[in-house]
Amino acid sequence: MNNSVPQSEKIEHILKQPVEYADIDIDRYQGVLLDLDDTLYLYEPCHQIALAHCFAENSLGLSEQDFNHSYREARNLVTARLYPQGVCRSRLLAFQLMCEDAKVPRPFSAALDLDEVYWTTFLANMKIDPSADAFLTRCAAKNLPVCVVTDMTAHIQIKKLHALGIDGAISSLVTSEEVGAEKPDPRMFFKGLEKLGTSNKHTIMLGDSFSKDVQGALAAGIQARLIKLQDQ
Repeated sequence: MNNSVPQSEKIEHILKQPVEYADIDIDRYQGVLLDLDDTLYLYEPCHQIALAHCFAENSLGLSEQDFNHSYREARNLVTARLYPQGVCRSRLLAFQLMCEDAKVPRPFSAALDLDEVYWTTFLANMKIDPSADAFLTRCAAKNLPVCVVTDMTAHIQIKKLHALGIDGAISSLVTSEEVGAEKPDPRMFFKGLEKLGTSNKHTIMLGDSFSKDVQGALAAGIQARLIKLQDQ
């Protein structure tokens, strides 16, 4: 009886093991595709602070626990209704749904206020991961083009690049809003290759999600590795 592990399973096991940015040999590639959220910075701390500021601004008559629960439910409903368009991740639409459920006057205006508080606070608390920053510096020194491939609306992701202070290190951006699909849809990665002007064989994708970033890129014939940031 042959108890050996199939080669495909061995490869998957290897690819599921996170690597450090410092381990990526950029001399092997002509371009880099790079996720944004939880790959260049940690999302959750920024989100928690931003949501707390929203509650302080307008609790909608709810306890903080109920406010957070209402937010999560609203996000889920908006995502389910609008997926896979980039707008499915809209915080504005989620806040609007929350305000409508709370029956506040002019819920659309109250939602806009909450959205502005959320993103102003979120962006102010973003910090580039030091290892990611060092990786982008290495790429710039080698004139290696980097394209960010991310699920979200374009204007928010551009603001994030500005907030991180790395927009000058990024040559191009692909968002699910412009493609009309989210990762792991191959169109996201092919659009990235198109903007980089590189082939799939000479490009690598780096991201924090195995199913979306790594498997999605591999399905498009692109090499990929998993990146997991450490809590600061």
